[in-house]
Amino acid sequence: MRSPSSTHGQLILFPGVSEAAPLAPAPAARRRRPTRVERKVAELERIAQAAEREMADSFRRGDAVSAKAAHDRARGARRAAEILRAGPSGVAGVLGGHHEAA
Repeated sequence: MRSPSSTHGQLILFPGVSEAAPLAPAPAARRRRPTRVERKVAELERIAQAAEREMADSFRRGDAVSAKAAHDRARGARRAAEILRAGPSGVAGVLGGHHEAA
């Protein structure tokens, strides 16, 4: 069957469906998978949050030694996450060194 409104005699594949019918919506864009560095940064952030909760619990219990150890773990995890986020070119800036080659 040919379309009567078309000057080129376009073939109608689905009779009864308007030519101006909207196309099906495009599939939703896939979520981008986090990179290995992004996954490790997220893991380090979770470790830091858990250590901070443990630190607060230790303070409530009056255990200063455990609180200090948890604080050190949280600080180390946050520092490691910061270094990973900085990438190879920004590590010197995070560590407080020179960022330019000597």
